[in-house]
Amino acid sequence: MTEKQQKTENRKQKTESPNPLRICVPVVETTVNRARGLYLRAARRGLWTEMRLDYLEKPDLPRLFRTRPGPVIATNRRREEGGQWAGAEAERLALLEECLTYGVDFLDVELAVDAAWRRELPGRRGAAGIILSWHDFDGTPESGRLEAVLEEMVAAEAQVVKMVTLARKPEDNLRVLSLIPKAKAQGREIIAFCMGPLGMWSRVAAPLLGSFLTFAPFSKRGASAPGQITINKLHRLWRLLTK
Repeated sequence: MTEKQQKTENRKQKTESPNPLRICVPVVETTVNRARGLYLRAARRGLWTEMRLDYLEKPDLPRLFRTRPGPVIATNRRREEGGQWAGAEAERLALLEECLTYGVDFLDVELAVDAAWRRELPGRRGAAGIILSWHDFDGTPESGRLEAVLEEMVAAEAQVVKMVTLARKPEDNLRVLSLIPKAKAQGREIIAFCMGPLGMWSRVAAPLLGSFLTFAPFSKRGASAPGQITINKLHRLWRLLTK
């Protein structure tokens, strides 16, 4: 088996893990050393890592990814998408593409990104997977709008789709969580839950319905989005739900 085939097989095994609670730790550190330290800590606990390049003051990828002890997602969010990236868009996308040379498991790219670039990406990704993401930071649209976005994303060439909205009322969570079985019925992995205080419980419930990942930091300081609960609290709630 070639190295490329082995990487593909490793990623396949990760995406087909029988464990329904697959936790990804968002890393929002400003220095490579601290970001690398959290990556190693997450890997030791068998957790995924989302490396938020937009938070790094100097994103030194050779140091950041000099070894890959555990599964890692490279994300580089611009401010309009809830991130910290304030530079040129071409530089943002080039940094994401550079991550492919270091063997990251997934790139997270936004549905709103340049369509031509996104269409060309599958031919460049090698063994890496693509997470196609869409966020609504203002609220949760009605079901018709959510399903239309889901159909657009499923039609794109991505291994995982990610749909996250802000919950303004409890029932918003139900509309977003209902997207999980709809995506999986079409053979597509999905990450779906709600942000904000009213969306907290959806982050715990999502894996029960088959969400590919849920996100949780080691501490409140490490949260990358409103409503994220810590890993320890997530585990406690999960145990209560699955007894």
